[in-house]
Amino acid sequence: MSLTEYFNYVWSLRDPRTEGWGWSANYKFIFPLIGLYLYVVKIQGPKFMKSRPAYQLKPYILTYNAFMVITNAYFFWNYWKRSYGGGYYSWFCQGVSYSRDKNSMEILELTWWYVLVRIADFIDTIFFLLRKKYEHISMLHVVHHTLVVLSGWLWLNFGTDGQILLGICINAFIHIIMYTYYGLAALGPWTQKYLWWKRYLTKLQIIQFLILNTHISIPLFYNCGYPRALTLLAAGQGVVGLILFVNFYIKRYCVLRSPAGAGQTVKPSDTCRKPAGGIQKETEPSPLRMLEKARKECCRQRSVRVPPFICSQIERGSRTE
Repeated sequence: MSLTEYFNYVWSLRDPRTEGWGWSANYKFIFPLIGLYLYVVKIQGPKFMKSRPAYQLKPYILTYNAFMVITNAYFFWNYWKRSYGGGYYSWFCQGVSYSRDKNSMEILELTWWYVLVRIADFIDTIFFLLRKKYEHISMLHVVHHTLVVLSGWLWLNFGTDGQILLGICINAFIHIIMYTYYGLAALGPWTQKYLWWKRYLTKLQIIQFLILNTHISIPLFYNCGYPRALTLLAAGQGVVGLILFVNFYIKRYCVLRSPAGAGQTVKPSDTCRKPAGGIQKETEPSPLRMLEKARKECCRQRSVRVPPFICSQIERGSRTE
């Protein structure tokens, strides 16, 4: 079977209810758009801003964040009442019915719009770019936005309803909190003391992927009519998201206590720096030993409150370095 024949075969398996839908359901729109997003963010955007000062976009950012909070709240409520909240869905395992009843078609129509809203998440990256906040345009940020749009197109074409819908509901809810935080942060320095809960937003993202991975894996062991291929794709995306967010959490929030004591704190990267004199004396512990000791002390004494599974990963990392 040639590549073209295989593509045609896979494409023939798509959800007949969304056949012929345009924009967010059309790969001829989604794929070039994702490519353009990556090109602008990684190549053309930084080049464009290289000789320009950062733009002041506060009114636009506040308006955008308010719009995204309201929009995601709308989607969360309407998804919820048409699925789990309305008693239409099984909490344990829900298959794809491919039904054209009113409730199912409303879910599909909601998803068509929801993918467009997830495309609007790209504007968030553009704001970072125009303000020269390049440190926020991390691999996590770009990959997450890209995967959400790509998976939205995928599920819209091959089965939006069913088991995956719990993940969509949670995702919409997380975005309500996320854009609320962004909006408050954009108000200025005076709001920073009220944003102590930033790390808990990352924890919510991690919990989201843990729930998604657990729930979406149920059809692998229990046949409820949800396609196995979609289950594997969703689980794979969930694992990638979990790894990215856990890695971000460790680097950003697992601040270690200095081996020297005195109440000082250092970042993990700081403990690996070489001394100014170049070669260390033999009587001094190596940087890797200091890092291992600090990491174990961090997790043992819980000087930083992190989930146990993250601590175990830190300790495993210290043994492999």
